[in-house]
Amino acid sequence: MIDKNSPIPVYYQLKEDIKKKIKLGVWKVGQTIDSERELSENYGVSRMTIRQAIGELVQEGILIREKGKGTFVCEPKVKQEDMMSFSEIIKKTGGILKTKVVEFCTVEPPEHLKDLFPFDKLYKINRLREVDDQIIANEIVYIPCDYCGYMDEDMLEGSLFKILEDFGYSVDHSESEVSAILIDDNYKKIFKTKKDIPLLKTYSRTFMDNKKVLFIEESIYRSDKYILQVNISRREGKLR
Repeated sequence: MIDKNSPIPVYYQLKEDIKKKIKLGVWKVGQTIDSERELSENYGVSRMTIRQAIGELVQEGILIREKGKGTFVCEPKVKQEDMMSFSEIIKKTGGILKTKVVEFCTVEPPEHLKDLFPFDKLYKINRLREVDDQIIANEIVYIPCDYCGYMDEDMLEGSLFKILEDFGYSVDHSESEVSAILIDDNYKKIFKTKKDIPLLKTYSRTFMDNKKVLFIEESIYRSDKYILQVNISRREGKLR
């Protein structure tokens, strides 16, 4: 299983083999994997190498350590790292995505959006995003009717980004505000759960390449199933 003569680092080979065993169901979600001692004996490598491999799997959200209990397999999570649609993210991770359109109608711009959208009518698109038979997100999108051609509910079961691209729009970037919120009875009903699961609320403005706002998205995600990774870099010359 481990080729110590390979140019691929031993810890990386070990890490990939553990991931493979999890995928094959040798260790299922919620189960403990073998102890460091057992892994060291089975693979014929040092415990330091074991710790390095497990440490990276913990950082990636594949495993979780519980003091005094062991190392457990985590439930898989949807991870967003870059600017892409939810449909693209799920396709990339290999999950099975279903979208249910809860509401599709025209509305007058809500008070908090009137400055951004000086239009008479907006489309309001309320969708549930289900991954592998579990509801992960409730997304509500507002977009000016003047920006869109023909749309119907069947189209909205796919990628909104793709629809807008077909209308000739090019998405430049998105700005998001993220906050943690407490689950209440309404959200328990939406996510079909009785548990007190953690939730993330996002408010996003998606811009066209002419710097105008294309649409607003107000979404709620299960943060036990979804990871939003934010990459921050310092631009040279900006700090003094």
